[in-house]
Amino acid sequence: MRIVEKTARFAAIAVAILFIVLSLGGVVGAWYLNWQATDVALKGFGVIEVGVGAVDAGVGRVDDLIAKSRTEVRQAAETITTVGVKAQANKPVITALNARLETNLGPRVAQMQQVLAPVRDALESVGNAVSMLNSLPILADRAPRLKKLEEAFTRLEALTVDTTQLQATLKALVEQKGDVAAETVAALTAITQRIDARLGEVQSNVQGVRADVAALKIGLDARKARLLFAFNLVAMLATLMLAWIVYTQVVVFQHHRERLRQPVA
Repeated sequence: MRIVEKTARFAAIAVAILFIVLSLGGVVGAWYLNWQATDVALKGFGVIEVGVGAVDAGVGRVDDLIAKSRTEVRQAAETITTVGVKAQANKPVITALNARLETNLGPRVAQMQQVLAPVRDALESVGNAVSMLNSLPILADRAPRLKKLEEAFTRLEALTVDTTQLQATLKALVEQKGDVAAETVAALTAITQRIDARLGEVQSNVQGVRADVAALKIGLDARKARLLFAFNLVAMLATLMLAWIVYTQVVVFQHHRERLRQPVA
């Protein structure tokens, strides 16, 4: 009986030691997995944050170009209204206006299209990344809508035609001899108003994207903090559970060791 009892106690001690070793390994493994999951999450959020930064910088640049272009167009409209009917008497003013529009307005519209092209690609990448993260309920969010940028591109293409028409009409106005009919001035004014309206529509689209990006950035920061907290919480709970197992097995180990040391009655 004594041999059987000793064997059973040695077996219990061995099992306790095994559980202690496995539990300590589990603690290390839990925090290793936490580190790996955190690293993957930060890389995923980092990809989105880089794309969001590129989109924000691009639409901010376009917004600035639009503001300058609208100022230019409104000044042109005022000049046309003031001196258009007497074009020959104010030929230097009209010529300078036409040169300024050729130098500034047309190239700015083309620059807007160039700036928005990579922004569209970045926004599409952000949308795909957000869709992947949305597979986790804790990270559900809405990406900035690509439709707004597509509408901006469509309006910019129409603006290219309008600016070309405005410059051609102004050039013809400079070359025309005699006073200009009021209908011509009215037509030029209508073109400038149309350009200003379309610039305003593009600006509205761009600002809408910028607002979506700002909201996404705030949401991403909150969700990143929540996800990292969840990772740490799980690792901490696993550590506490495994620590309790270690404690109980240490008690078992000490109990059986003490009983083994007791002399035979």
